[in-house]
Amino acid sequence: MLYHVSRNGQNYGPYTLEDLQRYVASGNVLPTDLAKSDEMADWVPVLQVLGTSMPAAPAPIAAYGAPAPVYPAATAIYSDPPNLHWALVLLIGFFTGGLFTLIWMFVQAAWMRKVDPLSKALAYYIGGLVAYLVMMGAIVAMVMSMSGGNGTPSNGIAALCMVCGFANLVLFLMAIFNMRSSMEEHFNGPEPIGLRLSGIMTFFFNVFYFQYHFTRINEIKRAARYSGAAV
Repeated sequence: MLYHVSRNGQNYGPYTLEDLQRYVASGNVLPTDLAKSDEMADWVPVLQVLGTSMPAAPAPIAAYGAPAPVYPAATAIYSDPPNLHWALVLLIGFFTGGLFTLIWMFVQAAWMRKVDPLSKALAYYIGGLVAYLVMMGAIVAMVMSMSGGNGTPSNGIAALCMVCGFANLVLFLMAIFNMRSSMEEHFNGPEPIGLRLSGIMTFFFNVFYFQYHFTRINEIKRAARYSGAAV
C-alpha cells in the first residue's frame, strides 16, 4: 500500500510503509505529519499509520556545543554546512570590498535551500540583488541626465532609485530572517542540536553570525564522526 504525506499544506510521496518507517527513523518524516492512502477516507497522523511498527525517534546530536555529541547515522544524508571559518569570511570580505561576503551569502542560502527546499532565503537574496542592480543602473542614468541637462534629475528616475533601494532593504531583511528560521527548523528537526539564533545578532551580523554557527555545527559533526557515532 502506498501513502502520501502532508506537512504544512505540501504533499509528498507516494511512499511504502517501509519508506515511512525509514523516513521517521531519519527524522525526514515526523510522527505528527499526516498520511493517507487511496483506500483511506481521511488524513491521519503517521504515528497512527505505523502503529506498533513505529521506529524509535532519532536521538539528538547533542545539546548545542556539548563536548560529547551523539550523531544519529541516519542524519548523515544531509551535507555539511559551508565549511569556512567565520573570521576568514570576514577577512576576505574586507579585502574584496564586500564582494566575497555577498558571494558567501548566496553560498549559505544555496546550501540551506538544498537541505530544506522550503527555505526562501535564496529567492529573497536574488530579488534583493536584482533590485540593487536596477537601482545602480537608475543612479547611473540619473547622473548622466544631470550632466547632460540642466542639472536637475528626472523625477521618474529618482523615484525608481528610492523604490529599488527600499525593495533591496526589505528583501535583504526577509532573506536573513528566513535564513535564521530555516536554520533553526533544520537543526531542531532533521538534525536536532537545539540551535537557537538571536534576532539582534542576525540583524547586525547576519552572514558572519550564520557562519559562526555553521563552523561550530561542522565541528560537532566532525567530532561525532571521529568518535564513530556516524559514518
